[in-house]
Amino acid sequence: MDAKTARIPNRLKNATAPERALLLGALAVVSALLSWRLPTPHALVVRDTPLPPALWFGLVLCTGIALWASRTALRLLIVLIACFVAWTLALETTLYVQHSLKLLVRGIARPAPAGLEFILPASTYLWAWCGMIGGLLGSAIVVLVISAVLPAYRKSGSHWRTILLGTLAGAFLEAIVAPSDDGLPIHFQSLLPVLLVWQVCVAASIGYDLKPQVAAAVNAGEQDQQSQKRRTA
Repeated sequence: MDAKTARIPNRLKNATAPERALLLGALAVVSALLSWRLPTPHALVVRDTPLPPALWFGLVLCTGIALWASRTALRLLIVLIACFVAWTLALETTLYVQHSLKLLVRGIARPAPAGLEFILPASTYLWAWCGMIGGLLGSAIVVLVISAVLPAYRKSGSHWRTILLGTLAGAFLEAIVAPSDDGLPIHFQSLLPVLLVWQVCVAASIGYDLKPQVAAAVNAGEQDQQSQKRRTA
C-alpha cells in the first residue's frame, strides 16, 4: 500500500457498491446545483456551451476514480477532458437537432403526408426527445472513455445501464419550456431538472461499478490462484 492510498480512510476506501453510488450521487447533486446556479463568465462559453457544468461533473467522476480505481494523474486528466467533450457535443447536438426538427415541423403542411404524421404529435415533447439524444451522446462518451482508461471498469459489463439512464434522464430537458395553460406539469423554464437527474443517475451508476483498489487486488489474486489450480489439475 503506497502513502497516497494509506491516507484514504479504510471505510471510504472499502465502500460497497451502493455506498459508492450514494456518495457520487450526492456529489453530483452539488455539481448540478453549481451548474445551475453559478453564473458563467463569457470567457467560459464556447459557442452556445457554458463550460463550468462539465468541470463540476468531471471533478465528481475524478473524485470517485481517485478514491476507488486509480490515482494516476494522466487517467484523471483524460476523464476530465472527456467530460468537457461529452458536455459540449451533447449540448451542441441537442440544440442542432431541436432547431432542425422545429423547422421541419413548421414546414409540414396540415394535414401532413402519411409518412410524416408521427412527427407532429412528437413535436409536443420536442425538447424531451432532443434531450434524450444529448443524454445518450453525453453518457456514451463518458462511459467509453472511462472504459478505455480503467480496465477493471471495462470488465464490469454494465455500461449499457449507465448509457440507458443517461438517455432517459435527458428527457427532463422538457422542463426548459416556459409554463403555459396547455403545457405539461414539468414545464418550469429551468435546466435544473435535467442537470440534476442526468448527473446523479450517471455518476451513481458509474460509482456503483468502480472497483475499490483493495477489492480489485483481492479478486485478481483469487483469479490467479484459481487459474494456477486449473493448470496443475
